[in-house]
Amino acid sequence: MKKITQIALTALLFVGITANAQTQLKKGSVTYNMTMPGASEEMAAMGESTITVHFNETMQATDMSMMGGMMLMKTIVPSANKKDSKMTMEVMGMKYEITDVGEDASKTSKGLSNLDEAKEIVYDKKDTKEIVGFKCYKATITMNDGTKSTFYVTDAIAPQAPSSPEAKVKLAGYPLEMTIQTAQGDMVMTATKFSKEIPADAFKVGEGFTKVTMEEFQKQMGGM
Repeated sequence: MKKITQIALTALLFVGITANAQTQLKKGSVTYNMTMPGASEEMAAMGESTITVHFNETMQATDMSMMGGMMLMKTIVPSANKKDSKMTMEVMGMKYEITDVGEDASKTSKGLSNLDEAKEIVYDKKDTKEIVGFKCYKATITMNDGTKSTFYVTDAIAPQAPSSPEAKVKLAGYPLEMTIQTAQGDMVMTATKFSKEIPADAFKVGEGFTKVTMEEFQKQMGGM
């Protein structure tokens, strides 16, 4: 479960990277399909995963479904204060709300959520593709540890979120396709749908969740 949780958090953090450009669409929902080509048998057992990002000018929520719907994760992140972030997990019928996700995410996401550890971003506007109706161009991101990620970004979508003061480089564009190097293998997330409408409950935590810390959650999940 620890590896699967790490993969899930990495996916959520990268997909939460937001554009800095002041452009057109500042509200909507983007759905991604996530795959891990060449992953280990354990990671392949996760099955098909989908991630949907809902955003407006003040909030961003991310819903993730893994292991054929057996594991559901949700994060709700206010743009103004990420320490007030919320996370819920549903695993095989058990429902948990992680109470310390704001603090935990600040540690786990260092170098990911705002590209704090990115050394360089190189854009190639000649390398383009159309994804869910948006023209995208290539961005190659090199991290300080030498790993590289390939994004295809569009300037047409721009959720508003503050950049970290530690970020040396900023992403000019919103990613609709991401290929990310991880310890478990390459992770590929490709947008399959965009909607200008946001579900009414997108930024709400549902009922029936037991509040636990991240450490308590991982202990309860054991070696799964």
